[in-house]
Amino acid sequence: MTTPAEPHSEYRLNVKKPSLLTLIVLISYGSIGTALFTPAIPAVMDRFQVSAGVSQLTIMLFLLGYSIGQLIYSPVAKRFGRKPALYLGIFVSLVGNILCIISGPTDNLTLLVVARLITALGSSVGLSLTFMIISDYYYESHARKVTAYTMLAFAVVPGVGIAIGGFLVAYLGWLSCFYFLFAYGVFALFLVFRLAETSTEKEGEAFKLKKVLKGYLRDFKNPMLSLYSIMIGTTTAFIYAFAATAPVIGIRMMGLSPDVYGIYNLIPAAGYFSGNFLAARLSSHCRIKTVLKLGILMMGIGILIFSILMFGGWRNPMTLFLPIFLMYFGSPLFYSNAAVLATFRVPDKPNASSIMSFINIGCAVLGLIIIELLHGNPMITLPLLFIAGFILILILFRRGQKLIED
Repeated sequence: MTTPAEPHSEYRLNVKKPSLLTLIVLISYGSIGTALFTPAIPAVMDRFQVSAGVSQLTIMLFLLGYSIGQLIYSPVAKRFGRKPALYLGIFVSLVGNILCIISGPTDNLTLLVVARLITALGSSVGLSLTFMIISDYYYESHARKVTAYTMLAFAVVPGVGIAIGGFLVAYLGWLSCFYFLFAYGVFALFLVFRLAETSTEKEGEAFKLKKVLKGYLRDFKNPMLSLYSIMIGTTTAFIYAFAATAPVIGIRMMGLSPDVYGIYNLIPAAGYFSGNFLAARLSSHCRIKTVLKLGILMMGIGILIFSILMFGGWRNPMTLFLPIFLMYFGSPLFYSNAAVLATFRVPDKPNASSIMSFINIGCAVLGLIIIELLHGNPMITLPLLFIAGFILILILFRRGQKLIED
C-alpha cells in the first residue's frame, strides 16, 4: 500500500506548534489516573473490607470509562474544535476527582467506583485528542518521530506516577492520590489554554447521531485501522494488567510497602522510557516494518523470561519487575509505529484517532476481565495472559504486513 508524496515541509498548518510537554501531559492524562492509584488498591481493600477483585473495580471501571470516552470527543472536536473538547473533558475529570475525595469521609465505596468512572470519561479526552492534534499538524513521516517522543509519557508519567502514588499512600493515605490528580488536571487545563487550535474547519452536522454512527461504522471496517489498533490494544492490555495485578503480588504476596513497591515500578518504567527514546531515534533511519519487528522481538523475550520465572517458582521483586523491563522496552517500539500506520490510512483523522483509542483501551479492559475470570494465583494467570496476547500479536502482525504490501 502506498501513500501520496508529502510536501517538503513537515507541518500541515501555519499556527504555533503544539509543545511536546502539552502533548505528553494530554496523552498521559488518563493513564496517570490509573497508574497513580494502583498502589492504593490494598489500602482500599482494608478500608472497605472487600476482596482484591472488588477493589480492582476502581481500576476496571476507570478503564471502561476511559475506553467509551474515546468515542465521545471526536464529534465534539469536529463540531467545536480541539480546544473546546479538551476543556470539556478536563472539567468532567476534575468533577470526578472531587467526588472521589468525598467518598473517603462519607465511607462510600459505591461513590468511589462511580466517581472513578466519571473521572475516566473526562480523562479519556487526552489520549483521543493527542493523536488527533498530531495528525492535524504533522505529515506522516514527521508524525512518527513526534508520536514516539510523545509516547515517552507512557513511560515517564505513569511510571513516576506509581512511585508518587506509593509515597502518597504510605505517608498521606490513599485519598491524597485524588488531591494530586486534581492538581494535575488544573495543570493540564493551563497547558490547553496556551495550545493553538489545530482544527481548520467546523462540521455543523458532526453531532447528528446518524452521521456519527455512519462515520464510525465506515471506519471500523477499515482493516488497517482495526487490525493495528487491536495489536496496539494488546500491548496496552499487558501494561494495565500488570499495573492492576502487580500491587496485589508485590504488596500483598511479597510484603513490599507501598513506597518500596512504587520504587520497584521505576524498573519497567525505565524500560518503556528507553524503548520510546530508541523508537524516536530509529524513526528517521529505519523502515517501519523493521522497528515493528524489533518491538515484537523484545516483548517476546521479556514475556518468555517472565513466564519461565513465575512458572518455575522463582518469585521475588526482581523476578517480578526485571523481565517486565524488557517487555516494556519492546512495547513502544511497536506502539508508536503501529499508531501511525493505523491512523494515517484513514481520511477522517478524528474518527481514526477515536476508534484506535477506543479499541486500545477496550483491549485493556478485556485483559482485566480475563484476569478476573481466571480467578487464580496472579503469578500464574498474569504470564498466561501475556503468552496468549503475544500469540495474538504474531498472528495479526502477519496479516497486517500483507495489507501494507497489497
